[in-house]
Amino acid sequence: MIAKTFSGLEEVLASELKSLGAKDVQPLKRAASFTGDQSMLYKANLWSRVALSILRPMFEFRFETQQEFYDKMHEFKWDAFFSVDKSFAISTVAIQSVFTNTHFLAQRSKDAIVDYFRDTANARPNVNTENPDIKINVYVFKESCSISLDSSGMPLFKRGYRKQAGPAPLNEVLAAGLIMLSGWDKKQAFYDPMCGSGTFSIEAAMMALNMAPATFRKEFSFTHWQDHDESLWQSLREEAAAAQLNTVPHIEASDLSNKSMAGARQNIMEAGLMGRIKLEKKDFFLSRPSQSRGHLIMNPPYGRRIENENIQEFYQKIGSTFKHNYPGFHVWIISPDQTLTHKIGLKPIAKHYVFNGQLDCTFLGYKIYEGSKKPAKRPRL
Repeated sequence: MIAKTFSGLEEVLASELKSLGAKDVQPLKRAASFTGDQSMLYKANLWSRVALSILRPMFEFRFETQQEFYDKMHEFKWDAFFSVDKSFAISTVAIQSVFTNTHFLAQRSKDAIVDYFRDTANARPNVNTENPDIKINVYVFKESCSISLDSSGMPLFKRGYRKQAGPAPLNEVLAAGLIMLSGWDKKQAFYDPMCGSGTFSIEAAMMALNMAPATFRKEFSFTHWQDHDESLWQSLREEAAAAQLNTVPHIEASDLSNKSMAGARQNIMEAGLMGRIKLEKKDFFLSRPSQSRGHLIMNPPYGRRIENENIQEFYQKIGSTFKHNYPGFHVWIISPDQTLTHKIGLKPIAKHYVFNGQLDCTFLGYKIYEGSKKPAKRPRL
């Protein structure tokens, strides 16, 4: 199987899959490969916090012409995987191929599948590009083609709890991945200032509670497969519910925007986490943490989708607030602009490169020391 993720989260994903019981785990570019049985496929969909989707490869073949591609697609026994009453959609990638147009590649793939069912069942499945029962991935590189079923359906970052999003929402998978990269131990106090829609604090609370990230998901594509085992799937969901814990450390989300606070409150309610996360409207620069030690992750504005005229001064104030108000904390910040993070004026102890949407970002960690880190000079005698 293949689990897909964002660039920069491959090692985190591989480690997570191993912890879930996957075998032969290998990090790939924006993905990780692994082996496992049907239970493992279900568990990966239910429990992975950093996977975008879980693919199950079905078959591979080589071809030289577009007609040969169609013929080999048409030969495959598609009814072994899904029935004619299921809708489907196709996503395609073509690299150095006789198919120079991926839309045409998708069209020929669709024709082959529809013609197969028409020839064998005298009926045709419907194509549904918006919300299909079955998602088929066609990957062509030169003369080779690999076909996979996307077991997840909707991307796994669609947890089901986010009803409100701010002007620059952070993807749930990326938020969870950054928390994992930061090394938070799920015991220290967790702070999410400039929280926006509350994604960092919600993902942190779900981790601390050992709550499966797909707890609120209603739909998965694998439930429409011919070999779907509903009793196995329900037993895994019941096990996940029974494994939830009851306590969380101090988790605090805050923002200065009334709109962000309202959105975060609704999302926290949808996630069933009211009372688990302290939500407070306040100015990061004027407030101090209620705990003497802790972990902080911040996704501040950077003057693109969110306007801020004095953005460099804004980042200088972030650094000053870290130094003066958060001694003893580990603090982390994600930003696409290293000239801005340089204005923080602190030396990072860790640095990771990730993508936030289409933006190439740096995720920087700092240890805020109490007093001066430099050793005191010995007085001259």
